[in-house]
Amino acid sequence: MPTVRSGRPAWRVRLSAGLLAVLAWGCATPHPLAYTPAVPEPVRRGTVAVAVVPVPPEPGTQAQLGGEIGKGRAAGKGAASGAATGATAGFLASLQTGPFFVILAPILVPAATVIGGASGAAVGYAHGMPTKDAATAKAVLVRNQTDLSAELAKRVVQRLPGTGKVLAASGAAPDLRVEVSALSWGLYGGAGSHPVADFELTVLYRVLDSKGTLLLARRFSVGGPRRPLQEWGTEDGKPLQEAVDATLDSAAEAIADSAFLVQDFFILKELGPATCGLLPRQPRPVLPLTFLPSGGASPQVESLRPVLQWEAFPRREDLEHDVGGLFGRITDVRYDLRIWASVGGGPGPLVYERTGLRLEARRDPVGATPPSEGELPPPPVDKAFVEHGLEAALAPATEYLWSVRARFRLDGEERASRWSMNQAQDPRARPATGRWFSPPMSARGPCLHDGIPPLHHHRFHTP
Repeated sequence: MPTVRSGRPAWRVRLSAGLLAVLAWGCATPHPLAYTPAVPEPVRRGTVAVAVVPVPPEPGTQAQLGGEIGKGRAAGKGAASGAATGATAGFLASLQTGPFFVILAPILVPAATVIGGASGAAVGYAHGMPTKDAATAKAVLVRNQTDLSAELAKRVVQRLPGTGKVLAASGAAPDLRVEVSALSWGLYGGAGSHPVADFELTVLYRVLDSKGTLLLARRFSVGGPRRPLQEWGTEDGKPLQEAVDATLDSAAEAIADSAFLVQDFFILKELGPATCGLLPRQPRPVLPLTFLPSGGASPQVESLRPVLQWEAFPRREDLEHDVGGLFGRITDVRYDLRIWASVGGGPGPLVYERTGLRLEARRDPVGATPPSEGELPPPPVDKAFVEHGLEAALAPATEYLWSVRARFRLDGEERASRWSMNQAQDPRARPATGRWFSPPMSARGPCLHDGIPPLHHHRFHTP
């Protein structure tokens, strides 16, 4: 018979210890895809001639238009929901009357049902998308997928010079072939008494060498603004068209950068949500997991021209886990910074951008101040950081999204890290029940996502 310690069989103790050891090892070792470029070296080195080709989308894929579209449908659903809520309230009120429950329940429940149904219908009608605007939104979204994929390919071509590559001459055999396809796009969300929907675009791309050998195949999603549902179809669909254009640009840039610029480094196998890429220091990133309805509020900066701080590159963990002396081959470190106006937590217009910032790494010997509620703790004081004071003023009392990345030369070739972001989605965009459960991570891990997924940006609020 196995021995027992503290009331537990020895095999359970050993099993628990083994599991803890495995988890500790997993958290301490780099992600298996760390240090692996998307397209293997040396295939992507030098002035490579690239052909970018749109390919047919997958069968059955179509545009998505979420939420209650017609005013009548929204009103009907709101009436049903309101009636159920009113009936429940009437029943509970009747219970409070004690012995008079039998007499008052037949009166209070029907009355509360009627009042609740009328109120729900009014709310539903007010927040549903008008039928005319819904038709406009559908006209913007329901586009020919072949044309949309062709537009994506065109924008990838425009991004090639920024990666040091050239477009292959017509009729000539390319060194690399990039195939792109728009898989799905549209408005997601739109449920509840105050429906809000964000625009998302999912694309697929493949990279093949001159012999047709598949080097890379990935799909990813990028997101745009998040607005009340009834706003998307206004102004003849202008907000929706702008969202389509902006997300096509974001997806095209992510494809070109991931194939030819991005270099992955040490990625901690963390079990809980955290940040990806260079860690923001000031303002600090918002704690991704928050279970309070009011949680996830953006940290406030002190001025309209704030000084932003973030982790210096290379990071401490990069140097501690240097594989093959990679960092001895890196020179000319710079930084790219972007700030967007927040539209419901999604990226609106790009309001500030600096590329190739040369910043001196610093250390704070005193240590940072304790984090505010809902913020991640500051990085250790021995972690180097850089800072940039904005050269233009932002608007007051406004939420902004931001991200940074390192840009450098590896063996003389231009390379970049991935854009920084939160692993977990903005908790304000999830329903209350969704705050308790995080969506499963992809096989590649959230920090190896191409581009920035919908509602995963860092953010802050101006005074």
